[in-house]
Formats: sequence, structure tokens, C-alpha cells
Amino acid sequence: MVLTGTTAIAASIGYFFASALVWRKVQNPDSADIRPSVIRIIALTLILHAITLHSTLVVESNIFFHLGNGLSLVAFLASAILLMTHLNKPTETLGIFIYPISALTTLLPLSMQQPLQLPIELGSHVLISIAAYSIMGLATAQAILYGIQERNFKAKRLGKLMRALPPLQVMESTLLQLVKIGFVFLTFALISGVFFVENLFEQHLIHKTFFAILAWLIYGVFLFGQSKYGWRGQKAARFTIWAYFLLILSYLGTTLVLSFIL
Repeated sequence: MVLTGTTAIAASIGYFFASALVWRKVQNPDSADIRPSVIRIIALTLILHAITLHSTLVVESNIFFHLGNGLSLVAFLASAILLMTHLNKPTETLGIFIYPISALTTLLPLSMQQPLQLPIELGSHVLISIAAYSIMGLATAQAILYGIQERNFKAKRLGKLMRALPPLQVMESTLLQLVKIGFVFLTFALISGVFFVENLFEQHLIHKTFFAILAWLIYGVFLFGQSKYGWRGQKAARFTIWAYFLLILSYLGTTLVLSFIL
């Protein structure tokens, strides 16, 4: 527990330090390139974050899951995916939205108790699903930011944040990359979920399954349209946002049905 607390605090400091570098870049877009420094800091921070997560998630042959390490896992995946984009694109300023959140959620597993114990098979399905939702959530945030940036660019309203963000072409390619990765995880989540479904109606999964499959279809249509017809810009942003809205409904809708209707 002492080691877990130490790595969690160290990871949180790393995220905050990277956030400070990015914030300074946002305030002065013409300053020196911070990408190499951010990459080194976040790479080390992710290792510390992974050690913290592993010690709170996996115990022997079971996965111990609760809200704290669930949110921490979402932040870890978002930061890891963002780091991947740093390697070949100037996307470091996007960390201004992700890294401060990661700094806080890294500490959550230390304060949350009463975890839900899951067998490794079901726990793996849950983790894959969380990965899919977190990556698609990051893609949705990217889509919203891209939509705002494109409108401001056309209206010639470029504040400090808009100037500090990557060029529109980079934002668009990053959005597409995120959707592709998230689509793979979502596909595996749906396939793995089949093994744990005995009766959609008795298990009250019909709402979740319907909206999740509908979201998967919309993501698929977008990826096909982008590849075949070159869909981009605001259309790409709208497809991403609406598909994620359906993903949210797949979980919130099921929760509302179980809590208030059934």
C-alpha cells in the first residue's frame, strides 16, 4: 500500500508538471517546442500510473473494480493514447484538457474502498469496454474542439488557445486515428460481451446492447464514408459526437431503466 501511494503521488506530480508546461505554451504559442519534454515526462508518469493501477486492479486471478480505479483507468488510457499522438504529431497542447484530470484521478484508487470482485474473464470484458468508452470519449472531446477550432478559423477569431492548438489538418487526422482505435476496442467489447449474455431481457441488457450496437454501426458508417467519400470537417465531428451520445445512452439508459422503471 505504501508503494501504491508513493507511485500514485509521483504520477500525479508528473501530470501536473506536464500540465504546467502545456499551460505555459498555451499562454505563449510562439515559445520553444515543448513536445520532447512532455513526451519524456508523460512516458515516465504513465509507468508510475500503470504500477498504481495494477496494484489496485489485479489481485491474484481476480479483478477488483470500483469507481476510483475505473476513473483512473480511463484517465490512464486517455493520456497513453494522447502520448502516442505526440510521437508523430504536434498535439502536446491537447494535454491541457487531459493531464490535469489525470493528475487528480490517479489518486482516486487510494481513497475508494469496497471494490467489486470480478473473475478474470468478466473483468477483462469490463476493462475492454472501459477502454473503448474512454478512447471514444477522447475522440469526442477532440471532435468538439476541432469543430470549435474550424468555426473560429473561418470567422478569423483566433485567441491564444486556438493559436496554440495543432493545425486543423493535424486535429482532423488525430480525430480519425482515435476513432479507428476506439472502434477496434468497441468491436472487441461487443464480441466479448456475447459470452456473458444468457438472456437479454432477464439480465436487462436489451437497452445497453441496442444502443451500443447502434453506436458501433454509426462509427462504422463514418469510417466507411471517410475512407470511400472523404468525409471530413464538421461532418466527421457530428458523426463522432452523435455516436458517443448513443454509447452514453447504452449505459445511462440501462441504469435508469433498472433504477426507476424496473
